[in-house]
Amino acid sequence: MGSSSHEPAREPARESAREPAALGAPSPGPGAAAPRGLLWFALALALVPFGLLVHRFDFLCDDAFITFRYSRNLAEGLGLVYNPPQLEAPVEGYSEFLWAGLMALGMKLGVGPEILSRVLSVLAGLLMVSALVRAIARRYADAPAAVLASALLLGTAPPLAVWSTGGMATMPTAALAVALFLVAHGAPAGNWRRRALLLGLITAGLTLMRADAALLVALILTPPIIAGLVRRDERQWRPALAAAGSGALVFFGHMAWRYSVYGDWVPNTARVKLGLTGAAAERGLDYVVSAWLSMPGLGLLTVGALAGAWCSRRRLGAAEASGVAAMVIGGTAYAISSGGDFMCFARFLVPVIPFAVLGTAGALACLERRSRAVTLLAGVGAAALSVSAAFDVHAVPETARLAFHFRHNQTLMGVRPSASEVEQWRNMSDRAGYWAEVGRALAQHAPPGSSLVYGAVGAIGYHSNLFIHDRNGLVTREVALRPPHKVLRSPGHDKAVPPEFFLRHDPTFLDAGLCAAAAFPPPQKAGTRVEALGPGERPGSVLWVQRP
Repeated sequence: MGSSSHEPAREPARESAREPAALGAPSPGPGAAAPRGLLWFALALALVPFGLLVHRFDFLCDDAFITFRYSRNLAEGLGLVYNPPQLEAPVEGYSEFLWAGLMALGMKLGVGPEILSRVLSVLAGLLMVSALVRAIARRYADAPAAVLASALLLGTAPPLAVWSTGGMATMPTAALAVALFLVAHGAPAGNWRRRALLLGLITAGLTLMRADAALLVALILTPPIIAGLVRRDERQWRPALAAAGSGALVFFGHMAWRYSVYGDWVPNTARVKLGLTGAAAERGLDYVVSAWLSMPGLGLLTVGALAGAWCSRRRLGAAEASGVAAMVIGGTAYAISSGGDFMCFARFLVPVIPFAVLGTAGALACLERRSRAVTLLAGVGAAALSVSAAFDVHAVPETARLAFHFRHNQTLMGVRPSASEVEQWRNMSDRAGYWAEVGRALAQHAPPGSSLVYGAVGAIGYHSNLFIHDRNGLVTREVALRPPHKVLRSPGHDKAVPPEFFLRHDPTFLDAGLCAAAAFPPPQKAGTRVEALGPGERPGSVLWVQRP
């Protein structure tokens, strides 16, 4: 009886004859508390590089400002809308409902989303890394080299650090997924109802944090439900099933609310995507392979996770081992089937990476039975193959990486395709700053009631507060409902329309930007005129607009 997946009695007898641990104390059994020195050393190996990488990549991406504008309107009593509700039917152009609510609460309390989003994301990242290191140290307390190597792998994974800022709910989503997993597979002692309540709260938060997080809930909770039912262990399946039920109620309740407010069952952001098509999967596969080639350590983690889930299945139990495999396979399959993401450093794979490290810890523990030195060397080598990409150093040649290029807008615009995630991060950071400058200039010089046609509607929309016609369709339903272009574009840009598409709406401006006074005016298009509205923030800069 009992469903603990970490009981020493379940370990094969040969494990009790292990050699002494590296820190001079006898090796504890699996599931026992790790030596304090080992735990603190592992935490340092994870948190120090993680913190340094977070500092290096601190930024806000343009898409975050879309949610920020929804949050501001909510805080000001207009509801979760992008454009004023009296001028346009509400459109769900965000994908992070709970995050938008938290940002609105912060605004009510006088904390801007530019600060609050970073604080909450970094805090979520620190808590997730710390909790996962502790979980690995407990599960593999008798394999200190595996614990230290896994901690280093976790702390040096660039996507985790990059998306601990950015302004989006990527890291809080991953942290909630890890919390749900660890609680679901924790020791089942005590009243199962209390555990079910905690699981239910985490499930509700995760379900509401991102529109697609219900998939993570299903991947995490299904294995303990099945394993508990097979073993007739109600302490395992009852809490997980109760949490799944509460998650379903929250999911369908939110869906009903969405329909009542926006008149659609799915977010408008999902309408913009290609959907589950062959073209989307083709580009999504390029997305994943490109991430593995840019950061080969991530590819090794994927293989290591599956190998570790298999070789550690007796130690962890079938539910936890299969749960790790389900998250790694399912999360990667989702990134492929959804068509990928144009943003830097494999954002869609962020929720997968912690589980890949947890699974790889099992593979390293098995390897440590043969050689502790080789285990440490394998961990350091895999970490180096990942973290090197953070400094634009690549083990795979650029030609091989470009063979799986997926940001097709760069090719269509005649721009050199980027095979560097650092370059893409820098572009995203710089462009968001530029669009924020344009938005602030428009807020200062554009006449009241003006409207603007634009493609990147985050920072420029947030700072200008003009009525925005979205060329990419995230906040404009008529674009999102169009069929996609026949030629693949960058993810999220498959239905983009030219500015002239909105002429029937009589927009004030078809385009806007900043330039040096000596370079004004920019090239004009037929049937339009370009004029200066006023100076920009930088000395010598001019705000120009294109009128119909």
